[in-house]
Amino acid sequence: MVKKYLETLYGMGEKALQALIIIVIGYIVYKIFDKLFTKFIEKSSQDEIVLNFFKTIIKTVFIVIIAIMALSQLGINTSSILAIFTAASAAFALAIKDSLASFFDGIIILLAKPFSKGDLIEVAGVTGRIQEISLLYTNLLTLDNKKIVIPNSQLAHSPLVNYSSEEMRVDLNFDVVMDSDTELVKKVIMEEALSNPYCLHDIPPFVNMTEYKDSALTFTLRVWAATDDYEILRCSLLENMNKRFNEEGIELAYTTYDIHLSK
Repeated sequence: MVKKYLETLYGMGEKALQALIIIVIGYIVYKIFDKLFTKFIEKSSQDEIVLNFFKTIIKTVFIVIIAIMALSQLGINTSSILAIFTAASAAFALAIKDSLASFFDGIIILLAKPFSKGDLIEVAGVTGRIQEISLLYTNLLTLDNKKIVIPNSQLAHSPLVNYSSEEMRVDLNFDVVMDSDTELVKKVIMEEALSNPYCLHDIPPFVNMTEYKDSALTFTLRVWAATDDYEILRCSLLENMNKRFNEEGIELAYTTYDIHLSK
């Protein structure tokens, strides 16, 4: 009786040891894979955010496979476990259908690639830079450094503006007094645009008089900038233009009123 009991314990211990060996080997294999895949991500020309997404999926599948192998080695009938798991998964899927929709929408987003990591986008009234796409959500970092979490389903089915995919145009209007020298005004504006280091010159700047107002002439400047340089280009142009107008004696127009008093 004791011998049989010891043999049973020995057999259980042997199976447990084999299961532990499978887990340890599986862990080592996964760490090797993870290290190689991380190096591949660093060297790959593919979008890092896409590769990290699939890395998460592979990790999940790897854990499930190792767990099934270890349980099978312990003598547990994995076919029945798989059947129960399948039934439970079906019920669970119905309960979290919205989350599953976000999961598949995340895959669609990654395949369509409307943006890359670091891109500045606007979606659902929120503007921010793409930080990460997880299984269910996408993380944005707003311009004032706030983290916004958006469900992938909302991201996939909402109009999206990607400011980083193309250069951005800066439009500025300058109102000068009616008797200003129009050629001098255009010359000064053009010189400031061409000399600004943040202005892109692939598309030449546009400068022209575009409107007559009651007491002013409106001159419009249109230039192009990289997304990251949009705000600094706009601000530097306004500041530099004000200095040049003062130096050249060009007077900016202000709204004035003639008031007549009668007894």
